[in-house]
Amino acid sequence: MNKSNKIILLTFTLLSSLVSSYGQTTSDKIIFLTDYYETFVEELNADDKKVDSIYNEKVLTPIYNRYFKKSEYSAIVKDFIASPINNIFELKQSIDRISKNKTTIENKIIGAINKSRLSIFNESLTIYVLPVNPNLKQVIAEMSGIMGLTAGSKQIILTIEPDILGWENMLEYAVAHEFNHAYWTNLNFGKSTNWTLLDYLVFEGKGDCFAHSMYPSVIAPWTTALTEKQISDLWNTIQPNLQSTDIGLQMEIMFGSNNYPVWGGYSVGYDIVRTALENNKSLKVEYWTNLEAVNILRKSKYK
Repeated sequence: MNKSNKIILLTFTLLSSLVSSYGQTTSDKIIFLTDYYETFVEELNADDKKVDSIYNEKVLTPIYNRYFKKSEYSAIVKDFIASPINNIFELKQSIDRISKNKTTIENKIIGAINKSRLSIFNESLTIYVLPVNPNLKQVIAEMSGIMGLTAGSKQIILTIEPDILGWENMLEYAVAHEFNHAYWTNLNFGKSTNWTLLDYLVFEGKGDCFAHSMYPSVIAPWTTALTEKQISDLWNTIQPNLQSTDIGLQMEIMFGSNNYPVWGGYSVGYDIVRTALENNKSLKVEYWTNLEAVNILRKSKYK
């Protein structure tokens, strides 16, 4: 090999190393699914009496079958996009706002993926962008315009409402949060058939601790929904149920109900992981992200 070829090979090797180290990859994809909703609106205008069937035909079924049928969390995704939309005017507005902010959305997503990949590596991610279901706009507003869902080890869904103040910063935070979930899923999905309340608490706490480490100035309202006393009270209430696999109970505790405070489980889960990391500052991100929930609990202030 002559000197010139050696230099070219060395340069290529160094560039490849930099690409791996700094998370710059061309394999990530951002797919806007708004066109399915636009087709739904067009069809619905022709027959306003068949909202449910048209939504299922034009949105739910094609999106699920094409993109998520084989995802690790396919059932959760199907439930997430299952609710028909009746407020067509507001849906149109949401689609239009996403279109107008498409470049900003893409840049924020790419930036957050690359930043997250500096700490933990998960390649070839696909991000799907959905408009807001108007029925959930109040909830989205309370979440600063963004709702995220990890569909699987390589897929993240983002519902975005650019009409809500602070959505740009929360978008970056949400991508980091879901990136952590996708990373965990890639390495741990299927290892256990029992998904307990403790698993759920710690899973979300890990996502929020990771996202806060990436974007410390962003305040996620679900992590600060309760006072210290309220967290203690909720912990005492739910502690006997930590090994429960009852999904209904888990959802009540995480999101709130008549029996539990709104976002209570998220606040408790975040505090468990946060205190575990504060007590063990030397733990690397890839280590604590993959650490079993019971071991995170042992390292926290919770007993």
